[in-house]
Amino acid sequence: MAAWSRLSGRLPAVAATAGATGLALATGSTALRANDDALHPPHFPWSHKGALSSFDAASIRRGYNVYRNVCASCHSMNRIAYRNLVDVAFSAEEVKEMAEETEVEDGPNDEGLSFSRPGRLSDVMPAPYANEEAARYANNGALPPDLSLIVKAREGGEDYIFALLTGYRDPPEGISVREGLHYNPYFAGGQIAMARALYDGGVGV
Repeated sequence: MAAWSRLSGRLPAVAATAGATGLALATGSTALRANDDALHPPHFPWSHKGALSSFDAASIRRGYNVYRNVCASCHSMNRIAYRNLVDVAFSAEEVKEMAEETEVEDGPNDEGLSFSRPGRLSDVMPAPYANEEAARYANNGALPPDLSLIVKAREGGEDYIFALLTGYRDPPEGISVREGLHYNPYFAGGQIAMARALYDGGVGV
């Protein structure tokens, strides 16, 4: 419990990240098992895990803010439409304003040309890269995973996501980390291309 108390101050943003990226938790997905060489995450007492519990709207709002300001620069959520946020954590008017802040390429028009328009509730959240090749080029060959169903797609779910995001540390003595990678014992092999993304006070919520 002492360890949990130390982590609880950072939990809302990270838990909300899981909530925001797991809006489609009811959709089926096959979980990927962690490799034996990765440290298995502890189990945390998530407030939404009870039999009659539900996601906390305030946490999802904070999580969306974290995604928009931190994660979205590399990670897509191409299975999550703006309308999925309505009445989950935001009002329809709030979500409409979020969508309209984005520019969406549409078409063709009557002249057969593509055009840009403000986003709509039916649009999925914009991807940071045009295609997989562009994503790999920008990330030294690594492909940032889509986060739409990441909680269901990883063994350990929220526990794994939270442990991974908060598990960055200096490598133990004798462990050499390859250039461009970062030590994280919760990732298979202990070395991950993604740098630490969350810092205390880093994102205003």
